[in-house]
Amino acid sequence: MSARDSHRIQVALLCLLVGSLIFGAAGDAQARLSATHPVSLSASEPTAAATASPPVKGLIAMSDDKSSTSIAAEMKAAAALTTKVLAIGSWTPKATPEARLPIMPFEARDTLRLQLTGKIDEWFAKADGSGAVFLMNVTDPAEAHRLLEKLPLGQAGMMTFELIPVGPLWPLGLLLREPVQ
Repeated sequence: MSARDSHRIQVALLCLLVGSLIFGAAGDAQARLSATHPVSLSASEPTAAATASPPVKGLIAMSDDKSSTSIAAEMKAAAALTTKVLAIGSWTPKATPEARLPIMPFEARDTLRLQLTGKIDEWFAKADGSGAVFLMNVTDPAEAHRLLEKLPLGQAGMMTFELIPVGPLWPLGLLLREPVQ
């Protein structure tokens, strides 16, 4: 096999990888990973332990290109980097519409305060009405947990959160490598 063919195969594998990340074909793998490494915390838990998702070994091996060691090192560093936490909130059985109604004005104000202090980048309601989603400007799920449990719904035990550390889409670093001549 020629170097050119090898490069084409690498590019094709990269396209498959990026496509699966974009279109969710990797969802099954993510679901398996989430099942073995959950970071789901409720507001009533006294402490939160952060868990780091282990890198996918095959993808790390692909990044080990000896012709471009600085890019491989950058990709490994990016794979371990958490830049934000995605917090997906769900109502608990305590959160009946009648019980939530008097708390919601306080919840909205305190959530806005977190946004104005830079701890929450974006916040959304789930389209099905089952909770809220926050993109948090923190790097530690334990810190996200502490902030969320201080909110009125957290204090009342009306919402739990799945906390997902996220970072750079490091497999795109494969595009930075120079083609093999």
